[in-house]
Amino acid sequence: MDAIGRLVRDGVAVGTAFVLTADGTAATAAHVIGSRRDARWTFEPLAAPGLSFPVDPALPVDTDADVALVRVTEGEGWQPLTLASHTNVAPGAPVHLRGFAASLDFDSGVGHLVGEVGERNRVWVKVSCRHAQPGMSGAPVLVTGTGCVIGLVSARLNAERWNRDSVLLARAADIVSLAPERLSLAEPTRRDVGGTLRLSWDRTTATELILETDDFNVSFGRNATNLIQLADNRDSRFHGRLGLAGPALIYHHLGTYPAFLVSATRQLKIGKGDFCTVRDNDRLRFASGVVLVEFSAPDLFDPNVGPTADKGDAEGGI
Repeated sequence: MDAIGRLVRDGVAVGTAFVLTADGTAATAAHVIGSRRDARWTFEPLAAPGLSFPVDPALPVDTDADVALVRVTEGEGWQPLTLASHTNVAPGAPVHLRGFAASLDFDSGVGHLVGEVGERNRVWVKVSCRHAQPGMSGAPVLVTGTGCVIGLVSARLNAERWNRDSVLLARAADIVSLAPERLSLAEPTRRDVGGTLRLSWDRTTATELILETDDFNVSFGRNATNLIQLADNRDSRFHGRLGLAGPALIYHHLGTYPAFLVSATRQLKIGKGDFCTVRDNDRLRFASGVVLVEFSAPDLFDPNVGPTADKGDAEGGI
């Protein structure tokens, strides 16, 4: 089961959490829980639409460090994420984050580790990433290629503060300090397996490369803000975005006119608001043409890195 999901309070999604142990102990930002522990909390894995599990929020919390533990009380087959210290990672190392976004069912992004910063009399991890969205508080930030979490999203610096597009993380060490008898830090083990996304116009007799990148967050449309601009007037009502959900590449269609996904084994009509999984060598068809999608997904969850060490239940539990 996917370890990352949205936290829902009384039916309203308010943040992100991620599972750290096989029995469902999960971490999130303390400000996501706030003073609403008496509310009805549930956890919805991002990669398993329709599933929802009860959450017990009555676990340790550190409001100063902005970290909290909760327990997902049902569900099984979790793939716990691994915690690691940011001090074992070189500045500039690529990182990625994935979590719930208030305007979407999920969002993901890439960036790089900047270093440390002092604020509110504490040390925070700073990463450069322009993809953090409202609702991603508590989302894990992983060192790409290791599956190791170095912190969780606490705050994003915006136009009212300098260092725009910097994200402050509560440290993995602060999460461990909430339950040192059960959680521990691992050594990041790199495999250096990067991912590449290639997009090309399919011209029937030949392909014309549009984009080759390791950033899997790609938007389509006629607006200049889109990474892939569809210049044809017929495309005015066609727009959408590609993004990673774990190891899967997902297309989210936002236009009022449907798009189409075509492959050797399936043909899908994609209406406004619909999501679909895109596989290597699939094609997305808009009014003005067909985009060939080729990719090798980054190894976000390294199977050679073990799950967070579970030291067993302490006396009385946590």
